Amino acid sequence: MRRAILTFTGVFLLPCLHSLVFADDRPSTLLSLQLEPESGETTVKFVAREGDEPTTLRLPPISIDGNSQKEFHVSDHQTVAYSNSDVEFRFNTEGRDSASITWTAIDGKPHDFVIPVKDNSDYYGCGERFGSLNHKGLILPMVSIDRPEAKGSVTYKPVPFYMSTRGYGLLVDSFEPGTFDFNATDRDHVLLKYRASRLKLVFINGPDFAGILDDYTDLTGRPRVPPAWSFAPWKSRNVHNNRAEVLADAELSRKHDLPGSVIVIDSPWETGYNDFTLNEKQFREPESMFSRLRELGFQTCLWLTPFINSENLVDMDGIDKGPSKNFAEASQRGLLVKRPDDKPMIVDWWKGKGGLVDFTNPAAVTWWHDQLDLAKTWRFAALKCDDGEGNFVQDAVFHDGSAASEMKNRYATLYLDAAQKYIDERLDGDGVLFARCGFAGTQKYPFCWAGDNEASFSFDNGLPTVILAGQNAALSGIPFWGHDIAGYTGTPTTELFIRWTQFGAMSPVMQVHMTSNLGPWDFDDETLAVYRKFAKLHTSFFPYIYDAANEAARSGMPIIRPMVLAFQNDPAAAAHRYQYMFGPDLLVAPMYQPGTHRSVYLPKPPDDGAWLDYWTAREFTGGQAIEVEAPLDRMPLFVRAGAIIPMLPEDVDTLIPHNAAMSKEVVAIDDRRVLQVWPGPDHSISTSGGITAGTTRAEGKVLLQLSSKDPRTVEVRRRVDATTAPKVDDGWTRDASGQWWCKPVVVSPDPIVVTWATGE
Repeated sequence: MRRAILTFTGVFLLPCLHSLVFADDRPSTLLSLQLEPESGETTVKFVAREGDEPTTLRLPPISIDGNSQKEFHVSDHQTVAYSNSDVEFRFNTEGRDSASITWTAIDGKPHDFVIPVKDNSDYYGCGERFGSLNHKGLILPMVSIDRPEAKGSVTYKPVPFYMSTRGYGLLVDSFEPGTFDFNATDRDHVLLKYRASRLKLVFINGPDFAGILDDYTDLTGRPRVPPAWSFAPWKSRNVHNNRAEVLADAELSRKHDLPGSVIVIDSPWETGYNDFTLNEKQFREPESMFSRLRELGFQTCLWLTPFINSENLVDMDGIDKGPSKNFAEASQRGLLVKRPDDKPMIVDWWKGKGGLVDFTNPAAVTWWHDQLDLAKTWRFAALKCDDGEGNFVQDAVFHDGSAASEMKNRYATLYLDAAQKYIDERLDGDGVLFARCGFAGTQKYPFCWAGDNEASFSFDNGLPTVILAGQNAALSGIPFWGHDIAGYTGTPTTELFIRWTQFGAMSPVMQVHMTSNLGPWDFDDETLAVYRKFAKLHTSFFPYIYDAANEAARSGMPIIRPMVLAFQNDPAAAAHRYQYMFGPDLLVAPMYQPGTHRSVYLPKPPDDGAWLDYWTAREFTGGQAIEVEAPLDRMPLFVRAGAIIPMLPEDVDTLIPHNAAMSKEVVAIDDRRVLQVWPGPDHSISTSGGITAGTTRAEGKVLLQLSSKDPRTVEVRRRVDATTAPKVDDGWTRDASGQWWCKPVVVSPDPIVVTWATGE
């Protein structure tokens, strides 16, 4: 039998549907792709790194329109291509640890492709999914859908990429809608089903998921690091009816000592959807309103969608029924997506009827940016990019000739890319997105949120589904993610608000947003106190979160790290799907059901290290499940023994540096830092803020060596038994809780050493 074998090694950079960037020194591996021309079977062999067993993956013949594709012959020796009467088959290199196979229909027309991959293992990724973490036995549609009710298997942010516990990753490099059938129809095969004229599969070598995500984000784009202020809590409402409600969110936050840096003004706020003209009947004296937000240390985020309306839902005094004042220009200049008869494609959506901006047209992008400039006078810094999902794209004609089917997923990427370009080019990069839609590669445009969920503990559309969604997003290369505290629709109970708040504090974005328009101050004093505690904790963790954000930008490692990602060496860890690592050292186990107890699995770290309860410092051995008490003011939270956690002081109100517009009463982020040093083995860190710290032991003492690129005050905190030891000891004092020994020191580029006795 004639056999073609192609083996790649080294680092390659070739054009692909997604941009390719390389910034890593991990060693390259060999990847072997082999076609048996007569049978049509393909073998992908991931040649092992030193000490690893090779992974061999077999692909039986693909089918096109139900016909098995066999009897290939060489059609291009130079580029390694084969063909038969129906399809061309081509190998290619993609990156350091990846290679691809592309099938192209000979007639150039769409056909029904079924590509089988022989595998019967566990599967992770596929975008922000709400119903499962391990997708084995499921059929997942790869199309972006807006569904406010129970999500089932659909998602706002599909990503046609999965990681298998066999030790490989697979990306379908296509915008066309399709399905991933994970052993549901055929127990021994993953079936990839698409209708397309061309289909490309990219195979990424493992075996570890961290390495696969590294390579996947190399291929599809690294996320950028968002500005610091975007990591403080956000306050939003479904509707701000007037300026008093906008100012209340900022003023009550400061009155109740609640940190935060962003006020979101959701819909409606314009005179028409989307004309970007502030409705001054709704928000009177807007200059002083926005000035007051800046005075209190808040940035403004404005909601938008990609529609320009021909008819508006009049849901606020001051909105014109329509058309929006910019609709005629957009229509006449051909800047909107068109129907086949060359007229604008008008879509019914939840704010009326409108046409989608055609982001395949460069002139339309420039025009849309000019429209956004109308709101620039209010000095917004964030854009809440709502809608953009594939269900809004109908039988349409696009400027660049793209098929409407492809735009079911591609439109989201173009929409977010245009919004990010506005921030980069017209806001000098000091801004962020907050997007609901997404696809492969949109991790380049932080942030995103989990869409519309209900205020409940429901496993259909409540808090448990959102905990899964964040982890699935992380396993799909999306590190900068958030959600609505405490569920978008409905009115939360006190318990739900508290538990969702705690989960929000251990998420990259912490945002209060709900249709009931409640704020933390609208509950009882105890609930407000719990919210304050966790909002301050989230804000204090900023240096730690920001270090994890920089790691995501370097390697694709997400901030939320599911057990299967963080502890692949521990086979028992993957089954525990309602807990995750937050950064490298914090284990978070949200309360996802009513009650005050839950089971938590403490994984076995590679170094056989222990875990410490964050609230009590009680030590636990890894590799076991424990029952944890969680009263309403506490969530199960554990820290890796020996960890050094960089933090801010608890008095910081905003992560916007102090400026002339800000009130002197607002405590802004400054150079002060706190280092929590936890009992355990020696450890060291190097922060994105320029601090290096490391512990060693000698002669019965712990030695903490500290330095900082810029001189600053650092408060060193080490855990102490609250029932023992004096209040003062050699320059150390105990904090108000009695749980920490505290010692402020001035650090500079010249290292200093802080010591204390071991065994305390």
